[in-house]
Amino acid sequence: MDLSVEGKSERIPPGSHILQLYNKVNEICGVTARLLEAGLVGDEKCLFAGSPAVVREMEDALKKSGVDVAEKVASGQLIFISDRESLLVGKRFDPYHLLSTHQTFIAQALREGWKAVRISMDMTWLTNEIASPEQILKYEAASDAVFTFQNAPIIALMHYDYSKLPGALVVEMLKLHPIAVVGKFIKRNPYYLNSEQYLLKILRVNREKNRVAAV
Repeated sequence: MDLSVEGKSERIPPGSHILQLYNKVNEICGVTARLLEAGLVGDEKCLFAGSPAVVREMEDALKKSGVDVAEKVASGQLIFISDRESLLVGKRFDPYHLLSTHQTFIAQALREGWKAVRISMDMTWLTNEIASPEQILKYEAASDAVFTFQNAPIIALMHYDYSKLPGALVVEMLKLHPIAVVGKFIKRNPYYLNSEQYLLKILRVNREKNRVAAV
């Protein structure tokens, strides 16, 4: 079982795109450390991105579970990112640029001989004050379309502090994820939507807005 929360587990196949909604930042490590540990044992390349404080918590959590963090980092199997500007474009959040970095990471990992990849990011840390709800939805919809429908060799776990998000955005994001972690529960989403169609809807709305603005 790849994903475990409070003793409950779910098998996560390649291409899984998972949402975690948290309201305490330490909830991130409680879920992600086990996910990364399983990937490291399974000869997969892993990346975690978050604030320096959360990265330190993740390192400590992995060490407590028996992972030789220094060795994994030195070998290139485990990557930590705590400078969010390396994931932005000129200090701006670009949803398609971020997706492109994931695809580059997958390609590089496979060239290096790893079986697959696992990526986990604190999206609240990454998008705080620089991303609109629309940009966040574009990123999530595009990621699901690429990873899930192409059965990509990746497990992506993205974390959002729901107390800092508009309620309408939380509802829309839940529609875009087949699996969500909310508090102490893993939930399979019966209302999961086809993200390719969802992304096309976003693009149509944008075109209509631009058309109206040009009149």
